[in-house]
Amino acid sequence: MKVFESTRSRGRVLARCFLSSGLAVLAGLCAIQAQAATVDISAVFSPDPNNPHVNTFKNTTPNSGLCSTFPAFCSVRGLYSISLRIEALTQYPILANHANIRDGAMIKVPAEVRSVQVTNASGETAEIGFSITAFSATHRTRSVFDLIDVPAGHPNVANSILWGGLPWGGSAPAPCTRGGAMNSSSIDADYFWLTPMAVPCGKSPVYEIDTLRIRNASVSYLMTTPDPLGMESGIYRGSINYTVGPGGDFDFGDNLAATDNIVTLDFTLSVEHTLKFQFPAGYGSVVLNPAGGWQQWLNNGRRPQKLMADQGFKMWASTRFSVGLQCEYTLSDQCAIKNPAGHEVPVETLLTLPYGLRTAANQPVDRLLLSTSPQVFSPSHYVDNRPAALHFEVARDQVTRMIDEHSGSTYKGNVTVVWNSEV
Repeated sequence: MKVFESTRSRGRVLARCFLSSGLAVLAGLCAIQAQAATVDISAVFSPDPNNPHVNTFKNTTPNSGLCSTFPAFCSVRGLYSISLRIEALTQYPILANHANIRDGAMIKVPAEVRSVQVTNASGETAEIGFSITAFSATHRTRSVFDLIDVPAGHPNVANSILWGGLPWGGSAPAPCTRGGAMNSSSIDADYFWLTPMAVPCGKSPVYEIDTLRIRNASVSYLMTTPDPLGMESGIYRGSINYTVGPGGDFDFGDNLAATDNIVTLDFTLSVEHTLKFQFPAGYGSVVLNPAGGWQQWLNNGRRPQKLMADQGFKMWASTRFSVGLQCEYTLSDQCAIKNPAGHEVPVETLLTLPYGLRTAANQPVDRLLLSTSPQVFSPSHYVDNRPAALHFEVARDQVTRMIDEHSGSTYKGNVTVVWNSEV
């Protein structure tokens, strides 16, 4: 008997990530230069022996934005952030107590779930569910003490006065809600708002603001990925475009003009499966015997019920795979053994797999008959270093013929069990 493995693979998962934006300081309120806005998002699935039932992608996107600037703020809230790499600048002054929300500082984000298709090199596709769940940024103006015409004091107090007691870093208008209280400086107001709906959120200042810039814009997101156990090994790539500007997916109103009219999110999902088998030394040779050995038949004249042999092994699997037979001698869809006279008898090759691996009909694998037509098996979780077995049997009627008609001869044949993850 021979055992052969061909290794490449597949997998499923639910991955949640959060993004938000940084609150860095950039001097000046000069005109904004247009630039491309592309954001990379990456995640990896690799089976974890310590957590075999956790079938999820791990976010590997480099931290940026708010959580890069304020790591302690994000860590206690379980947030992860990434910068959108866009800015927006007012085109005319924001009037005090303006009535139209679109004439001042406002935000609207694409909060609804959208589907993103990712594809690997072989053309296999998977779907990601993606939605924006929060927005954070820095509002920069000239000194807030100049805007409200009061002597220097605490900037948080001055910003509260500017916005009628509702500073951007300390409160949020419905349907947005504050994600955490953020401090202000004399020129910068940092904020983090949860955005459950694709509805504008904005405020009207009590004093006129001649120029306002939205800087370091970033978002939080919710990403739901497919089950990696049902995906082929490899790298999956895809992208989604969000429009920026009045009426767009990211909408800052009619007054604020953005640096770019498109934000592209590029996704890279890496699936790194395991499919491994470990057989004991000398596994390549199997001898078929009756239960209890030949002595019972030789000494007592008892005819064997059948001939059999078991071959145990250990296995690791996080991907679906197929198992089929290749035979030196074939009878129908089964392998056979042959004696020097040319008499052939079929050998049933059966398979037992550990818990967590199931047939295409979602059944456990216990002494399942294999054939030359490969059968597919799938994991419900990562199977790590678990026992499995191959069973080889010659049925009673065949043993009877071997004994009655070919007693004393030796039957041989190669049975190759092929494991293939490319299914």
